[in-house]
Amino acid sequence: MTRVGIIGAGISGLQLALRLQQMGVHATVYSTQDIDQLKSGRPRNFPARFGRTQQREAQLGVFDWEFADAQVRHWSVTVHSGGPDLEFVADLTPPSSVVDFRIYLPHLLNQFVQRGGDLVIGDRPIEETARHHDLLVVANGSRALRELFPVDAARSPYRTPQRILCSGLYSGIGEEVPHSLDVHFLPGVGEIFRIPFLTLSGRADVLAFEAVPGSPLEAVSHLDADADPVAFHHDVLKLVGEYAPTLRERIDSSAFSLIAPGEVAQGGITPVVRQGWAALDDGTGVLAIGDAWITNDPLTAQGANLGSHTAFALADLLSTAQGPFDEKFCRTASARLWDHARHVVEWSNAFLAEPPPHVAELFLHAAGDKRVADAFVSNFNDPVTMWKTLSSPAGTESFLAGCRRTAPLPSRQ
Repeated sequence: MTRVGIIGAGISGLQLALRLQQMGVHATVYSTQDIDQLKSGRPRNFPARFGRTQQREAQLGVFDWEFADAQVRHWSVTVHSGGPDLEFVADLTPPSSVVDFRIYLPHLLNQFVQRGGDLVIGDRPIEETARHHDLLVVANGSRALRELFPVDAARSPYRTPQRILCSGLYSGIGEEVPHSLDVHFLPGVGEIFRIPFLTLSGRADVLAFEAVPGSPLEAVSHLDADADPVAFHHDVLKLVGEYAPTLRERIDSSAFSLIAPGEVAQGGITPVVRQGWAALDDGTGVLAIGDAWITNDPLTAQGANLGSHTAFALADLLSTAQGPFDEKFCRTASARLWDHARHVVEWSNAFLAEPPPHVAELFLHAAGDKRVADAFVSNFNDPVTMWKTLSSPAGTESFLAGCRRTAPLPSRQ
């Protein structure tokens, strides 16, 4: 029987473990945190899991959040360009699921263990772990493990963060459209998001700044929210009032605050693709997935969804593979996984730059035709189609032509 060791208890590692378990492939999860520890600590990210990821979770029997307070059903988009704002509201079909990973990851790990899966807690040398397995899969982006996988320079155009982030969980924010996400695009400055989110203490709102380095939005990313909460909240509201005034109108200043101390994540992420394989001295193959392989800026909200897709694709490969699970196998498997992942990486990297004319034209059409708006937003569930749409003028025109062939809907102008 093939024995697979999975290092890391994020979405990639846990969905891979659960899927292999379903397929009868023996998997062991190695985690530095136990189930209770995964429930604690500061938030590290605020993932949106789109429809296809939810379908995979249903297949695994771990999707437990099909209710309104854990969903985004609509997007309210505003593009500020110096002239009149460009605005549209779109229906996201199917809704995305927005659940704190301090709820989500413990649930998946608990299900794996309850179904008889092997869990090893602690940090141990990778060579020692390898002795117990035919193949190691690294799904943990810790610095020590990343050193196994050098940066793939040809697939990593950026050397520094393209956005400086400040994202927190807040109370006191109202919704104009129920169960909706607000995004304000500020060319040359960055982006401001408001996202409903299910937390350990109930429904809250993510307020996120993605600042172009050096822009006025960056300053809040360097404030210490714990040291002076009043000053931090004041500066957050000041930025929202200046750059997203319609959102500011829906914030109750007297009720606005982080839902608890420490409920904020700040810093910069450099988008990077690493070599997806390695071999240890004893010949054991090591395959990278998740953050150990690819780190995207969160602007396109694809990280968790790519992790889920990769986990299932790799499980399919392992369920039929005969071995040996050496460097050659890992190199070939990584190339197969890249066939899908490249669409996410190229789209995510392109979204960090100023939009080319054909993409700006698509946004203009979305503001005037709800068919275009709905189709564009719903394609966040399908990165291959999304990148085909955005990567060239011909792709955008083909997408718009397809929208025109659908039943006409009222204009939003």
